[in-house]
Amino acid sequence: MKRLSKALSAKLALNATRFAAYCSVMRALRDQRDFLSGGPAVIVLIAPREEDVDIYEGASKFPAKGESLITGSVYDRDRTLVMTVEPDGRKKSERFDLLGITGSNDRIVVVTHSRDLLAENVDAVADAVLVLPAIQPRYLKAAARFCRNQILSDEDASFLATVPLHVLAAIWRKGRALDKVLQAARATMVAPKSSVGQGPTLDDLHGLGAAADWGRELAVDLKDWRAGRIGWSEVDRGILLSGPPGSGKTMFAAALARTCGVYLVLGSLARWQAMGHLGDLLKAMRGAFAEGMKNAPSILLIDEIDSIGDRNAFSGHNAQYSREVVNGLLECLDGSGGREGVVVVGATNFPHMLDAALTRPGRLDRHVNIPLPDMMGRRGILGWHLAKASSSLDLTSVAARTDGWTGAALEQLARQARRRARRARRDLETADLLAELPELMSLPEALLWRNAIHEASHVVVGLALVVGDFRSVEIIDTFDPTGETTQRGGGARFDERLFPERTKAGFLDRIAVALAGLAAEEAVFGSRSARGGGRKGSDLHIATVTALEVEAAYGLGGGFTFLSGASEEELLVTLHMNGDLRFRVEKLLADEFQRAKILIETRREELHCIAKALLQKRRLSGSEVDELIDIQHRSGRQESTLGLSDHIST
Repeated sequence: MKRLSKALSAKLALNATRFAAYCSVMRALRDQRDFLSGGPAVIVLIAPREEDVDIYEGASKFPAKGESLITGSVYDRDRTLVMTVEPDGRKKSERFDLLGITGSNDRIVVVTHSRDLLAENVDAVADAVLVLPAIQPRYLKAAARFCRNQILSDEDASFLATVPLHVLAAIWRKGRALDKVLQAARATMVAPKSSVGQGPTLDDLHGLGAAADWGRELAVDLKDWRAGRIGWSEVDRGILLSGPPGSGKTMFAAALARTCGVYLVLGSLARWQAMGHLGDLLKAMRGAFAEGMKNAPSILLIDEIDSIGDRNAFSGHNAQYSREVVNGLLECLDGSGGREGVVVVGATNFPHMLDAALTRPGRLDRHVNIPLPDMMGRRGILGWHLAKASSSLDLTSVAARTDGWTGAALEQLARQARRRARRARRDLETADLLAELPELMSLPEALLWRNAIHEASHVVVGLALVVGDFRSVEIIDTFDPTGETTQRGGGARFDERLFPERTKAGFLDRIAVALAGLAAEEAVFGSRSARGGGRKGSDLHIATVTALEVEAAYGLGGGFTFLSGASEEELLVTLHMNGDLRFRVEKLLADEFQRAKILIETRREELHCIAKALLQKRRLSGSEVDELIDIQHRSGRQESTLGLSDHIST
């Protein structure tokens, strides 16, 4: 803008909207030095909206005979061609081919709204294919000053930046007062037809953890970007959300869009693939990003993004097809213009199955896990779904019975409880919620005692080997016989040190603690139960993965050979494929089981003392266990002293 002559700015006074578009074109061309210096080039400009193509074409031409708006230099009619490519009923097979342009034009500018209107060879023929960035508020402020002699505030400029250019061109006419322009613009703006509509914002949702904090920060950044206070490079452009099914990843995207006050585009591989063959899939994928650009700023959700896959894992006759899908998404994520204004949210239950290129900086470079909601989170989720009725309900007692439930399961619970109240033609009561919970059965005393011994042994061995800071231990006295909900069986909690020793001895100690429960069952009852295995996160799972780290990943076992990466999936796959590794892991686990059993035998009195207190109270804190052990030690010393006194007197 500073390079514009007074004569050129006077000529631009005819069209302020075209001036703002010119600023956007110049920003797209800022790295095209040959073109800007007047050299031969073929440039393709992709506009955010089809309706705005003509405006960008005008911005790319000279405003008056003899002077070029693009370069500020003398315009040579015989060497420069600016043209548009629009649908006009064009069939798929009739894509515009740049090779078909004839004549003596050295400099060609093609303006369109979609790459799909151009032949596949466009990247090979053109010097650059550029996605035009969104109109920034500062462009409009400059247009008001240069072309209309008006002063546009930051707030009004931010609003006008959300108005489509073709609408702005129709209402921002020469001689029209600025307040009339703003009034007309507000009258024409309506909610987008694919808007997220009514629903919760991030402040209404609970149990989202760090994802909600990130979303609130994004809302501030998008507001600042709209106002021109920060550039797009300062905004997080992508995030990968992971978590168990039903944890609220899809709901998060809608709530994020509402919090930010922006448009939401829904996408997934299944949705795109339903359009037809590979070409149709890629077209639908690019169309989702184009829709986001058209309605920028926007949120683009790619649900179940792990379906895209990992190029390193592709094989067979479909490998090339799958590889092109991944490459197509990478191209969309990068975008020639940086997909300015579009924040991509990828959601998955399996983050380890993504291609590594998808999560590199500039793409989905932030990874946030949405955990299962804690006690406060579950109470908040129930409160949201039960709305006004929640104030008269005891949601704490309900939340206490839903440990391990997802947000989706809690929503279903609220729906079923409301239905129960409707059938009875009365207001919702706490009893309706409790009645919809699975009926819990009490464990027999003998099984409770076995569980107390099992959990107490983790404490005894953990304290003996000093694996971390002991916090608490508990046993659960009820269970869900249907198996439809998660009922955790208590457990001992040790907080790992901030900088744990990652030596072989440290890994072996952790294995011994994990196997202590089964070792104690065998030592006390003469047999082991199935309590130590059967699920991810169980004692056997933890011990096996840790042993695999020792033997296969870190070179701390029977050899120095690197057999696998340290991720759990890689380790378990390697275990199943390598018989020698299985033998080494099994031997290591057996050795640590015996070590844990010896420790239990030598501390049997401590074990029984803690188990009896645990059976009575169901939960013991770290300080309570310390006091029990101290009393046990004092009692042992007194018995030793009495025995010695009797021996002396005898």
